[in-house]
Amino acid sequence: MIIRTTGPHPQTLQKAWATAAAAWFPSNPWRLRPGPEIVAALEPTNDFSTATCELWLPVEPA
Repeated sequence: MIIRTTGPHPQTLQKAWATAAAAWFPSNPWRLRPGPEIVAALEPTNDFSTATCELWLPVEPA
């Protein structure tokens, strides 16, 4: 699963983790599986106060 975020960094990325745990996983037939979790900063500003990021989570059917 890939979640893309854009906004104040790191607050927006932290909210994406919370939303995945509290809302997305309970309402979908998937669960986390062992494997790497990847955060990619795709479009950070020079001072990294704002960024577009992707959060990659390994999932499998529940």
